[in-house]
Amino acid sequence: MSKEQILSCLTEKGLAILNALICAFAALVNPFIGLFNPLLPDFVPTPEPPPAQVTKHSIADYQIIYPAGAIPAEVTAANTLADYLGQITGQTFSVATDTAAPQAHEILVGQTNRAAPDVAALGAEGYLIRPEGEKILITGGQPRGVLYGVYRFLEEYFDCHWYTASLRVIPQGAAEIAEVKTEQFVPALEYRETDWISPKDQIYSVANRLNGNSYRYLPPELGGNMGYSGSFAHTIINQFLRPGDFFAAHPEWYAYRESEKARVPKQLCLTNPDVLAEMIREVRGYLAQGGLPIVSVTQDDNQDYCQCANCKAVDEAEGSHAGTLIRFVNAIAADVAQEYPDALIDTFAYQYTRTPPKLVKPRDNVIVRLCSIECCFAHPLDDPDCPDNRSFAGDIKTWSQISNHLYIWDYTTNYAHYNLPFPDFQVLQENMRFFAANNVRGVYEEGDYSASECNSEFAELRAYLLARLMWNPGLDYDAEMNGFLKAYYGGGWQYIRAFLDLLADNTGKPNLLGCHRKMWIYIDPTNKGLLDLKLNQVAYADRLWEKAIELAGDETCRQNVLRSQLSWRFWKGCNRVAEFSWLLPLEQWQGANEQLFNDFKAFGIVRYSEGWSSDNFNWRFLPDPPANWWGQPDSWRG
Repeated sequence: MSKEQILSCLTEKGLAILNALICAFAALVNPFIGLFNPLLPDFVPTPEPPPAQVTKHSIADYQIIYPAGAIPAEVTAANTLADYLGQITGQTFSVATDTAAPQAHEILVGQTNRAAPDVAALGAEGYLIRPEGEKILITGGQPRGVLYGVYRFLEEYFDCHWYTASLRVIPQGAAEIAEVKTEQFVPALEYRETDWISPKDQIYSVANRLNGNSYRYLPPELGGNMGYSGSFAHTIINQFLRPGDFFAAHPEWYAYRESEKARVPKQLCLTNPDVLAEMIREVRGYLAQGGLPIVSVTQDDNQDYCQCANCKAVDEAEGSHAGTLIRFVNAIAADVAQEYPDALIDTFAYQYTRTPPKLVKPRDNVIVRLCSIECCFAHPLDDPDCPDNRSFAGDIKTWSQISNHLYIWDYTTNYAHYNLPFPDFQVLQENMRFFAANNVRGVYEEGDYSASECNSEFAELRAYLLARLMWNPGLDYDAEMNGFLKAYYGGGWQYIRAFLDLLADNTGKPNLLGCHRKMWIYIDPTNKGLLDLKLNQVAYADRLWEKAIELAGDETCRQNVLRSQLSWRFWKGCNRVAEFSWLLPLEQWQGANEQLFNDFKAFGIVRYSEGWSSDNFNWRFLPDPPANWWGQPDSWRG
């Protein structure tokens, strides 16, 4: 026999012995495991109530009327209404301007010569729906209010929903409508943004009232965007005053670091008047292009703030590094205000600038974007019993008192482990209500912006709920969630909801000594702050998924269930439980690893976490299977 054959034989014998020992040990301990983890009762779905009986009348002879001088978005609103009513009823609805002869039954879209109530209080995006005799009025502010009113009308009276870019629920039925009631709504947030997958689609974004411009362009016929000229983040030294252009000639423009006894091109020296002059010149250049109203002047993503004597003195007086930043941004805002009265200069309250300054207050044309990156997302941000969130709650209240234009940058995924569950559904509404209660006027809910490469959890559900909550923090959250689950996952949707509730109840739980645990955005798979589940709960969750797969119905829903189940299987693999347990024969748990890897590839999962690839470091899953299946799934990246 060759040396290789001898080694192979010894390895096979060793594995066989190890396998026998594992099986013998499992036979001894499994009865005790079962004793302390009794089988939990099966989940029993709640019977769904029958649809409410509502008196309806025919809408078949209604004509859609819009003003002759309508802006493009109002024309789109009228045509959108006609299109969807046609899909619902199977009939054709005519669309005309208000120069046409009046008819008894009309749906008036916008400020027509038939009815033009005062809409000044509706702002740019509010809408008004109401009966107007035998007619129906849908109007609103410009440029987006009328369009949003039409989508709201279709939701309320025809049960239409745009759950994902490809999943649009447009019921087919008779040409009938319930009695129209007066509804007026103005959103609390002027800026609403998230990323994920479907929010990058134009129609989905308009239907769900996302208006930011970082992840989709909305032309005038779709109401246009509210957002940023240029980049919306980390613009200092990346968009403005780039070191490649200025550092060699003007090192004094950049941050002085005590540790290096030198200027470094990583942040700016914000007390240098020449830096301010150049920044004003460059900001004015963006505003002169006549684009969107916000210009972001935001620190780079590092901790290398300037420690020169002047900057240090300001920050010490202000009790925060936000002191130099807000004074700097205020000076820019003051300079541009007269020539560009609608412009807003945006900056961060992020990491070292998160603490509000003691003395300076942001000007009214300055946006302060407060970032929640250090927080715990298992608990509401205003939870007084969560020490990681208490200080943030204090900061948002103080910023709210001194800032007229407070925005939030919030976080909704695990950036170190995209493919794990991130059980935050129980806090999303409470957090959004907290923002609204503290006069927040804009929110960016950052999620997995690479989700098209690693969609293995609940990306579409979370994106939909975030969009809906930013529009209306007081909505019926359970109804929105359950409606999505039913449409996306099919007949077994209640089992998915039970799984989400199980995770919500077991994240961020105190340990046995009562010590606090948190779930943050870089949490490890085995950290009990993420999930603290007993083995019988793991088995219960497995049964929930089995029923969800069994009852999904059509193949599309079944594939959606299997895709989202990947995150659960990934967590089990990382924690060595259920089919990944080392108490099973080697071929079983190694086979579970191999099957999970293959299923990730089948579903197009190539990314593991936030980051990028280089010659020496790869954040993506390997293109080929690992050399063996001994490792836990979180070891599969390069």
